[in-house]
Parts: sequence; C-alpha cells; structure tokens
Amino acid sequence: MTARQFTAVATSIVSRTLGCRKEGSGTDPVRRNSYHEASAKAQPWRHHRHGNGNRRHWAAIKGAILGAFDRLYRSHSIDLRQARADRRAGTREDVTLAYERLHGDDRAILWYLLDRYNHLTGQLFPSYATIAAETGKSLGFVKASLARLKRFGFVNWVRRTKTKEGAEGNAGPQLEQTSNAYYFDWAEQLVTDAKSTFQNLLTIAMKKLRGDAKPVRPTGPSDPELAAALSRMSASIDHRDARVSSASS
Repeated sequence: MTARQFTAVATSIVSRTLGCRKEGSGTDPVRRNSYHEASAKAQPWRHHRHGNGNRRHWAAIKGAILGAFDRLYRSHSIDLRQARADRRAGTREDVTLAYERLHGDDRAILWYLLDRYNHLTGQLFPSYATIAAETGKSLGFVKASLARLKRFGFVNWVRRTKTKEGAEGNAGPQLEQTSNAYYFDWAEQLVTDAKSTFQNLLTIAMKKLRGDAKPVRPTGPSDPELAAALSRMSASIDHRDARVSSASS
C-alpha cells in the first residue's frame, strides 16, 4: 500500500468517527474541542451529579452556591469601589477589568442554570438563545457572564456537535454545533473564597434539613401496665357518665 492510499484509508476511517471535525463543503465549521452529543465526553452528567435525586437536598445545595456567589460578588464590589476611589485620588492608574470580577446580573444566569438543572439525571444543556430569552439578557451578556462564572468555578461546560438533519447517508458525519452541556464541579473548580462559604452554608443547610425529620412522639404511655390502668379508668369514667345521663333523662 502506498503512502497516498494509506492516507486515503485513514482519512475515511476518521471521518466516520463520532465527534470528528470534518472540514469541507458538507460540514459547517464547529468549535475546537467539541464532541458529538452521542459520545461519552459530551455527557458530563455521567460524572457530575448533585442532590442524590432528592429535591430538598438539591434546594439546599442551590441555596448554598447562590450564597457563595453573593459573598464573592460583594467582595468584588468592595474591591472595585476602593480601586475607583484610589484612581480618583491618584494612587492607582487602573481598576479591575470587567471579565476579572463578577457582575450583579451574573446571578440571574447562575440562578437560571441551577433552576434548569435536572437533579435526577444531572442533564443541563440550554442554548445561548434560550438562556438569553429566559433571563431577559442579551446574547452577548449571556456569553460574557458564563465566561465570568466559569472563571470563578461556578459552572463549566463541554462543547457539543450533532449530526445535521437530512445528512444521513452522506459520506462522513455532517456536523453542526449544538448547545453546550453544562455541569457543576465546585469541589475542584470553585475559587477558594467562594468554596469555603459554600461549604459552610451547605453544612448549615444540611443540618437544618436533617433536623426537620423529627421523631414522632407516642400517643400513649410505653408501659403496658400503665396503659391498661388508664384504659380501665377511661372505661369507668365513660360508664359513670352514661349512668348520670340516663338518670337525668
């Protein structure tokens, strides 16, 4: 087999592999490090799932991570105000760039992702357009906000591709970009300041959650002899009441 023939065979095999980026007139350009939606790499929910399928447990986690966001955002806001004051005073030349700090409206994007998260399966893959429409933000803001949230470890994602409709039977997979698959890996990716807050808030929330399951108090005495005595006393009172009622009538 010549080198040219080998190259042709290898190219043919690779082009039929799911997730392969195939350049050419039959395939739309796709982003780097994208994986076909049917591949395991495009399904991060297999390895990142939270809440143990319990809605109340997930609600506790959701509240804790939003609290961690609020704490970090306040810290960023204080630092920004101080930097601006220093610049006005002439002791500083620049302030923190927009992409290096959280914005207040980033909370709406994070809240939406947490709310859309399927706590049973771990799946979460809304499109940019859907996030923008549901949160009332612009498409540009959504993309910038997601980048900031990722920078501080609140969310991450995997780029995905899918086979174009009507492309079945054509040579090689005809791919196009589809929505990202989002996932949360707070244990590994959340920045230190936010992680400590998240862990503290989650510990408090889980203690409260466990405290809600209070033991049911017994309706009667646990001592059999005492229970029998009280039963006889109750029967005697009922018999007396019945005699008084018949005499008065």
